[in-house]
Amino acid sequence: MRLDNLKILESFLQNSLHAHLKRIIPFRIQCVYKNDTLLVLAQHPANIDIDAPDIFKVLEQALQAEEPKTPLPVKLYLRTEGDRRPYSQKSFRVYPHVKKVIPGEAAPELTNNNQDRASLRSDSVPIATMKLTPAASAIDDSTASPSEAILGEIVSTDSLESSAENALSKIEADRFSENLAPSVVNAPPPPKVTKPQRKILLPILGVVGSIALGSGAGYMGTRPCVFGACTELNNATQVARSSFATVNNPQATGNDILVAQKKLQQSIETLESIPPWSPSHDTAQTALKATKPPVEDLGITVGAMNQAWAATNLVKSAPITVAKWQESKRMWVESIASLGKVPTTSKIYPLAQQKLTNYRGRLGEVENRIGAENAADEALKSAISDSQLATQAQSVAKTLPEWQKVKTIWDRVNTKLTSIPSTTIAYPQAQAILTTDRPQIEIATEKVQTEEKATQDYNNAVKFATEAKLADKNNRPLIAVNRWNQAVVAIQNIPETSTVYDRAKPLVFEYTKSFQRAEEQLKVNERIALSTKDLQSTCAGNPQICTYTVTAKGIVVRFTPLYSNTVMTRAKTAVAGANGTAKMGILSHVNTLGDALQTISENAQLPIAVYGADGKQIQNYKPQR
Repeated sequence: MRLDNLKILESFLQNSLHAHLKRIIPFRIQCVYKNDTLLVLAQHPANIDIDAPDIFKVLEQALQAEEPKTPLPVKLYLRTEGDRRPYSQKSFRVYPHVKKVIPGEAAPELTNNNQDRASLRSDSVPIATMKLTPAASAIDDSTASPSEAILGEIVSTDSLESSAENALSKIEADRFSENLAPSVVNAPPPPKVTKPQRKILLPILGVVGSIALGSGAGYMGTRPCVFGACTELNNATQVARSSFATVNNPQATGNDILVAQKKLQQSIETLESIPPWSPSHDTAQTALKATKPPVEDLGITVGAMNQAWAATNLVKSAPITVAKWQESKRMWVESIASLGKVPTTSKIYPLAQQKLTNYRGRLGEVENRIGAENAADEALKSAISDSQLATQAQSVAKTLPEWQKVKTIWDRVNTKLTSIPSTTIAYPQAQAILTTDRPQIEIATEKVQTEEKATQDYNNAVKFATEAKLADKNNRPLIAVNRWNQAVVAIQNIPETSTVYDRAKPLVFEYTKSFQRAEEQLKVNERIALSTKDLQSTCAGNPQICTYTVTAKGIVVRFTPLYSNTVMTRAKTAVAGANGTAKMGILSHVNTLGDALQTISENAQLPIAVYGADGKQIQNYKPQR
């Protein structure tokens, strides 16, 4: 197990989790080796549901797969970001894989002590031949800061210790009984394994005095690529080539990239395992120099992808507050900045650029949503202010201009509230306010419409009355009657609830009477015109029978002297000649003329006074109905 480089172990455990979950979850793994115990802290965002037993199982299997050289106590902790204490923990041991010794085969894990060889043959636990770095030096400068940043959050800021191992030691000292489930707190302690009290830290390389030369040579011979073809080098190179191809495949999924990252890390470990005495060591070192930088760039890119996933997950349940959108924006900006660090010469550059283009688009979307949220919030605040202003103005409005002002404010409120998108956090409140204000908006709208129509009717009535009076003055009764009728209709349309009703009320009676007078005058004029026409026909003859004068009070008819003389002459002749027929003809003529004048009087409903040529009234006709 790589206890001499905990950073590699952390990366391995983190990749194991990602590969198992088949999705990128921003787990952050930190390891500390202290007092012969490996402490592992797995931290994740608080808004992600985690199956703790499953996570513990994956981490335990991954640690067991490392095959330590000696039994290793392990303590696992799970914690959410922002919390001081873990919410779950597990303790266990990982044991070495015991390989039976084949006669003649070197056993590098053994010392030169015959008793140790005998203990192996009796299936006892072998003592590891590996370099276990103490906790104080297990974390180098590149690892200490992240450990302090993540593990140090467990203790209070007042007593924050400077190193990650001290922070995890603080975790171990605190039983967390108030935070852990009973099944975790009351879990039985792991089985005790009696460890030999002799020296267990032996150099990985070199031959020391207490190790037999033959055993050392056997160990060196078991290292990769010492004898024969170096299949490890070929396999590592092929895996690296295939993994880089997978990473740069535009169709690769996040899980594909994580698997490729794990394989690349394994390739690096394989190349690093080729010892200096191997004929392939120089080639392996060249391959390492070509592989390590892009793998580091891949780590940067995967970190950016994790950050992007967290940024997306943070805002997936929109609508959300502007603060969360701002936090998501910050994450996108950090992801983009990280991707910008990948150099153009890197094998990871195509993947980084692909993600960079996508993330810039997503950042633009987030910025648009922030703009929409800010605009919606401003519209909501402005609408609330206008609503209060409209309510106050409506309570005192009386005239049309005042009601028009009220309606203008309400229209502004309605426009602002209805313009707020349903995807914003202000939308529910905007809809609630709109529901409350809508009745007042309708009242103001209806009132303005009523007042505008009433004012228009009043103005039209006054205008029609003016035109009617002018027609009366110019003796144009037909036009006068039409205008007075329009004035009456317009003035009667004004409702009592209108503010102009008080001004319109006295005009109703005035306009109605004027209309009636004009209508009566029109009828008189029509009768006079008809009578004039009939008199013209009746008085016509040879010689002309009469002349006439028609007024609104009556008709005066005067027989012409010529007609009177003619009738008198004919009458005398008939009498002198005892001409009965002539007498009857003259009498019939006179009766017909009288009947005609009586009819004209009836039609005109006017009296007719008939005068002779000498100026004396000889007849008077009056209408019978």
